[in-house]
Amino acid sequence: MYTYTKDTKYQEQNKYYSYLNNEYTLLEAGTDYTIGDSIPANSVYSLYEYDKMYIQSYDGTGYYEFPYKVNGTNTLPPHEMTANDVDVDSFTNTEGKTVRHRVRENVASVDFNVPVMSGEELHNLFQYSADVWCKCLFFYEPEWIFVEKKMYRSGTVKYTRYYIDKTNPLLNIYTDTQFSFVEE
Repeated sequence: MYTYTKDTKYQEQNKYYSYLNNEYTLLEAGTDYTIGDSIPANSVYSLYEYDKMYIQSYDGTGYYEFPYKVNGTNTLPPHEMTANDVDVDSFTNTEGKTVRHRVRENVASVDFNVPVMSGEELHNLFQYSADVWCKCLFFYEPEWIFVEKKMYRSGTVKYTRYYIDKTNPLLNIYTDTQFSFVEE
């Protein structure tokens, strides 16, 4: 899906496109733009792919692709997307009817169960989602559209660590890594 880029400055690792005569053309760094320059609003496009999640950078200038690779290509690892209701003090009365005090409905949750992650991928995930809240852009199956949601990464991250190099944690392997992103 092509959409106006969410980046406010040209980033080194990102691809940018122009749109003219019903055609998207890849812009070339150094020729069509300079890394670090500001991007005029509604002038440049990015291609967002449905099998990826994009997490906004710390300074809000761009998006990182979810740090998980298969055969050298960033993609989403195995995950489950749900839309949950948030209730407070729900109960079933003596007539057998549930009484709900709904606070919010359809709160998005993306639960990951990653078979194998490198130490570098896990480190990058922690860095990208270090703030209390981060904006995530992804294809949301429960609504079947691309969405941008303010989310937080769950504090609980479970994994099994295998030491490959005790002096460099980026080289270790993490298996059965489980964590979630939950909408604010």
